[in-house]
Amino acid sequence: MADLFTPIQVAGRQIANRIVMAPAPSGLAGTDGFCHGALTSFYERRAQAGVGLIIGEPMFIYAPPTLVAHLGIWHDCFLPGLRRLVAAAHAFGSRIAFLLEAPAIAQIPTTLIDDYVQATWRALAAGADGVFISIADDGMLARLVSPSRATDNGVEPVMNERILPVLTILEQMRHLFGRRLWIGLRMPAAELIPNGLSHQDARLIARRAVAAGVQLLDVTLTRYTADVARFPGWTLPLVAGIRRIASEA
Repeated sequence: MADLFTPIQVAGRQIANRIVMAPAPSGLAGTDGFCHGALTSFYERRAQAGVGLIIGEPMFIYAPPTLVAHLGIWHDCFLPGLRRLVAAAHAFGSRIAFLLEAPAIAQIPTTLIDDYVQATWRALAAGADGVFISIADDGMLARLVSPSRATDNGVEPVMNERILPVLTILEQMRHLFGRRLWIGLRMPAAELIPNGLSHQDARLIARRAVAAGVQLLDVTLTRYTADVARFPGWTLPLVAGIRRIASEA
């Protein structure tokens, strides 16, 4: 087994070690979407502590429907602050990837794919090392992929239909930016809730995502019922199942 503090090569680029900071709200974002000094300092301290790869908190690819704290990446006006954020991470040798999120709204935007492409371009312009999209949290893509989503006539879409927008976005990002940015997917190992995503569903998604050009998978498990037994390492078999199928893709 490789040592935690040894470098690793990912798609031809090196990460200083194998310590990854998972994406989570810092509590320092404002409602205007701009990356202010306190938030930059938050990530700078993580880089200074030796994190190899920082996956930043969600950045909205279009304006949220309500006034909420967030980071924005839907307009060029956010670029100066994002460049300062990237520079702060790079100053201590960390790599940083942006997590691009489409906030959930009532109707799927007709510009959804283009919004992701434009946000990816801004991530590149800001100097980020990579981008992730997420089907693991409560954004638009997560709601599209979840089996609990039904059509207007109450019929559950088949998996291939549910993941098509995700694969299309990943393919576009890989085609346009794959030589200059890591392309990643944040996904659940399963959803241990009624009508949730099964582990086999997640394995299928991982395989299709890697075939579409994904180079990094951030696998998590955040949705489960209270009666699920949890103990140290309880998610490892599920994560191993995702890793095994992804490595075969």
